[in-house]
Amino acid sequence: MPRSWTTRLRPVLLLLLLLLTAACEAEPRRYDFAVQPVGGPTGWPIWVEELTFDHSWSARAGNISSGFEYRPPRAGGVNVLAHPMPAPSSVQARWFSYRTQTFYEIDLALPDTDALLQQWYRDFPPSQYRHYLVAGFSGKGEVMVWWRASCKVCGRDRSQDFHAPIVESAWAEEVVGDPATFRSQTQRRIDDGIIPSPWE
Repeated sequence: MPRSWTTRLRPVLLLLLLLLTAACEAEPRRYDFAVQPVGGPTGWPIWVEELTFDHSWSARAGNISSGFEYRPPRAGGVNVLAHPMPAPSSVQARWFSYRTQTFYEIDLALPDTDALLQQWYRDFPPSQYRHYLVAGFSGKGEVMVWWRASCKVCGRDRSQDFHAPIVESAWAEEVVGDPATFRSQTQRRIDDGIIPSPWE
């Protein structure tokens, strides 16, 4: 007796269901966080030309000049919102130091933080904390990456905030670039007494 089409289709449907389940389990966990670039230290302002993660998604940064010299990094600066994303495994950046008229680049591998992020999100739930990936770039070529959870329900009490280093210090390479692109911005910082003249 011939089998019905539903009987013959059943193994195919089961195989498709199994493949879909495996694909969903393989997808990395996503987290709701913002990228917070910091620069400096004070007196060493920088311009971040490019800031990307995993060679696939980018964040705006631009002109930043403080926060880098503090451990943990001082809050402030631009908060670049990201959609829920997997924990990044690398950061790429190119920036310009006004003080030294130097361009820097880095492609920095980050340690696997997925297990840590799961713990941090349990300990500091998004209903009560805002989460930030802090990426810091100095005017001397140093880079740092931290995680920060800022208490939303604590008012001005920052003692409930959480900070953890991911990469405490790494060094970028000096690369070729045209400082003339930033000549007027550099001159403005000299005139304001923020930096000494790099041309003297």
